[in-house]
This record gives sequence, structure tokens and C-alpha cells, in this order.
Amino acid sequence: MKTPSIYYIMWRFTKGGVELSINHYINHFWRQYDLNAYSLRTADQKIYDDQKIKTTAGKENNWKVYFDYFAYCRKNKEGLFHLLNGGPIILILTILAGVKNPIYHIRGTIYWDNNFQEMYLKAAWLLVRLLHSFRKVVFIANSQHSADIFRKKVLAVNPLVIYNGIAVAPFIAKRYQRTVLHRIGYAGRLHDGKNVELVIQLFETIAGEYPDMELHLAGDGPLHQSLRNQIDKSRYADRIFMHGFVDDMPSFYASLDLLLFLSAYESFGNVLAEALLTGLPTLTSDIPVFNEIYGGENDFTLGNPSYYETLHKRFIEAVATFPQLADKAMRVSYQVEKKFNIDQHLAQFEKIYANH
Repeated sequence: MKTPSIYYIMWRFTKGGVELSINHYINHFWRQYDLNAYSLRTADQKIYDDQKIKTTAGKENNWKVYFDYFAYCRKNKEGLFHLLNGGPIILILTILAGVKNPIYHIRGTIYWDNNFQEMYLKAAWLLVRLLHSFRKVVFIANSQHSADIFRKKVLAVNPLVIYNGIAVAPFIAKRYQRTVLHRIGYAGRLHDGKNVELVIQLFETIAGEYPDMELHLAGDGPLHQSLRNQIDKSRYADRIFMHGFVDDMPSFYASLDLLLFLSAYESFGNVLAEALLTGLPTLTSDIPVFNEIYGGENDFTLGNPSYYETLHKRFIEAVATFPQLADKAMRVSYQVEKKFNIDQHLAQFEKIYANH
């Protein structure tokens, strides 16, 4: 009997949360399925085990990207295609190439940046809707928030919600009760919308009062140099550290007493869940999906990043009540462990793949 094939489609192989999460699927499914990963653009890094999955990378030229991907779909149309977002054009090409019942995994909430993009992308999604009536697409969202945004802004469908899975063991092995606030941190991409500059500003507002306090930033991205310049101009530059990409995130979280994650938009927020698993108090912006993770606990929410005065006021209040905040983080940690365990996530996909 021929082994069924699965094709994971990504925009680019890179060390990001979405791309690295595919390793969970690989380690779980590689004995059951013939696994393949396709990077629509040229690959930045080698991030998968070649003994468990075959990889293919595309080109940078847009037309070449579309042409090569369509040919790839035609060649492998009998397989199961699991698209990690990608946009409507990629989904249309997948359907037109003859792929049956592709899985479109919604892992974002931003679909266009300007009016022109909104116009032509909405037209493309209307074509998806027409094609969907003839060839079913399985829509899956990584949170109720991302499902709601997709349904309201993009396509009138009801995606199945499957939360991002986390391999909880390495994080809960580092779980402990924080007692003293000494090291503040940020983890994530250094990218527009993550508001890392606000993390630095908030640290600066209390650094004078706490002479031993440090700020540690983990991650890399296009804003690295501008943030470096901001730090160099700070009177507390000798207490702000940029670590770049960190391989051992459980240990990084364990080294901190408080995490600041002030993103302007998120479809899930792996960083938030991972940090909480170690018992790390994590202060966030008011993104709706964070309420899903916190279970309605609002003492960790600072507010809208656009309103810095409110953000700052709530930050000062949180620092002043740090021991109570640490107690609540430990309680939330056990809820996160149960809700976002990778085993539960993989079991849901195992059923979807088996019934495909």
C-alpha cells in the first residue's frame, strides 16, 4: 500500500514561530506519512531534518513563484496540502491545480496594508469562495480571535479552531515562583507592530528607581539596528542587552522575572503561552486572543499600545504589586499547560489527516 503524502506549504523557511512549529508535525507524523515541505520563496536556513522530510524551495521572482508552485501542485495533486497561510492567490493556484480539499491554516489577522491591496485581495477571496463551492477547503484557525477576524473581514466561513500546540515539558521543567523583580525581558521578532521600542521606554521609566534592574531582548528582525540605536542613546544602555536569536527559550524565560509583550496584533502569541508555562508573569497589550490565553484574567493587560500614558500607568501599578502578579502567573501557568499541550494539538490534526 502506497504511503500517503503530506505537503506543508510556507512562504519561506526561516527560524520563525510558524516555520519551526512544523517540526512538531514532522516528529509526530514522519513514520505514518511521506512528508514534504515547500518554501514559496528561497529558503533562509535549513530548519528541518532531511531524513524525515523532503524539502523544496522556490524563487524570489513573483511570477516564477506562482508558476513553480502550480507545477508542484499538479505533480503532487493526490497528496494532502497543508497551507500555513500564504494568501488567496496561493490557495487559488492550489485548487486550480487539482489538489483535493486543501487545508488552509489561518495564523494571522492582517490581510492587507492599504486600500489597493484590500481591493484586489478581496476580489481574490471572492474567487476562493466560488471555487470552495466546487472543491471544499478545510479552514482552520489558531484562535477564536483569528477565526472571527477571518470570517468578518475575509471570507464568510466558520473555521475550525485548533490552538497552537506547545511542547510543554521543556517549559514546565523551568517553572518556578518569582519573588523579586530584577530582570525584565522581551521575546519575539524585532518587527513593526511588536512595539519593542515601547518595552525599552517602559524599562527606562523605572530603571532609575531600580539600579540593579536589567532588560533582556531575545529575537532578531529588520528593526534590530534602529532598536540598537535607541538603546545606545539610553542613559541605561549598560543594563539593556540584545541577545539575537535564542535557541534555548525555556532557559531564557527562566532567567527573567517579568516579560513585556506589547504587540499591536497577534493571531495567537506563542511567546506569551511559553513564558507563562515557566510561571513567568507576562504583561501584554489588549489583543483579544491574549484574553483567550489568560482565560479572562485582566491584571496582566496594560492596554492599547497607541495610548502610552495608560500603558505606563498600568505598568507602574503592575511593578508595584509584583508578588501578587507572580502568584497569579503561577496559577495561569497550569491552565496554559492543559489548554495548549502539543499532544492535544497533534491529536486533532491526526483525525483531520486520517479523514482527509
